[in-house]
Amino acid sequence: MNDSKVTRRQVLVLGGLALGVGAVTVAGLSGPAWADSAAADVVLVPVGASPVVVLPGVGVQPAAFPRQLAVQVQHAGTDLPAGTEVAVTYDPRLYSPLPAAVATVGKQRLHTTSTITTDPRTTLATCTVTLAEAVAAGSDPVVVVGTAYPVLYPRDLVVGPADATAALGRKNVKPSGRRSLQPHRPSTFGGVATPWGVEVSGVWSRYEWENGKRWYYFPVRVTLHSVGPGPAPAAASFSVALDPQVVRDVSITTARLNHKVHDAGVRLLSHERTASLFETRWSTTVKLKSGDRLDLGLEVRTRKLTGDLQTIKHPSVGLIGMGDHATQRQTGQNLMSRTDAVWE
Repeated sequence: MNDSKVTRRQVLVLGGLALGVGAVTVAGLSGPAWADSAAADVVLVPVGASPVVVLPGVGVQPAAFPRQLAVQVQHAGTDLPAGTEVAVTYDPRLYSPLPAAVATVGKQRLHTTSTITTDPRTTLATCTVTLAEAVAAGSDPVVVVGTAYPVLYPRDLVVGPADATAALGRKNVKPSGRRSLQPHRPSTFGGVATPWGVEVSGVWSRYEWENGKRWYYFPVRVTLHSVGPGPAPAAASFSVALDPQVVRDVSITTARLNHKVHDAGVRLLSHERTASLFETRWSTTVKLKSGDRLDLGLEVRTRKLTGDLQTIKHPSVGLIGMGDHATQRQTGQNLMSRTDAVWE
């Protein structure tokens, strides 16, 4: 994607996280503890495990954002009365709130209520969690209100994401002394970077047997499309995984770059054949620039089949070994597959 304003935009690169409906155990408490103005002996500790990467633009260092909208309330010297509120403010473009916020002490889930409001001026959302029961001193509940979700291309360019914050207060009293939940930036996030992304698509053919009552799909063309704004950091490489009961061999016969015949330097890296998997891994010499499209023609030779198959390996084609994944845009299309075979 070419965009003259990309330096004023942000790219969000997120991993997945699932929260169950039962008790929530949160690992990786990190960051400083701050005294809240509502109670000097109560401190808020951000939950900073596995931060996600946010790319603030071209040629800048990736930033760290919390994976979970979560905070631990430490109160060693005082009870938390019923009506205590924890308010977490976040950018709704980056986070998905839970259907109902969760507060736990160890394996015990506390009784709470929660509401979400949106500031019409800033467009930021605030989830206010109210404890419906008193919590004894030293129990240190963890409050979880939501989690980061993957923002997919082309909406992964996010303008000015706001820091997540939290505050502690009392019922019917506006919380004060708001604290940042932003984690420390890991050194593994690397230095200055340019975001990039590749989409995988293609064309399928269908092999039929048993008078057309059974069939299996296999790829006959693989297309790798660079969405930019930066070039891919490594030459285009991909794998083709098929069912060895159906497919005998795979080869790449043609290559076109931006619709023109091209010597892509296609090379077979490896192949693996077991009773349930036939996978070939391929590399090229093409480093895709923003907007480039590489089309590769495949010849797939099938076996002669009769009768039913007991199992099936659905076909898939996916990127491999493309390098700096911390700066890779989430296109949602780094793998293509078919699951609609009929084999029994």
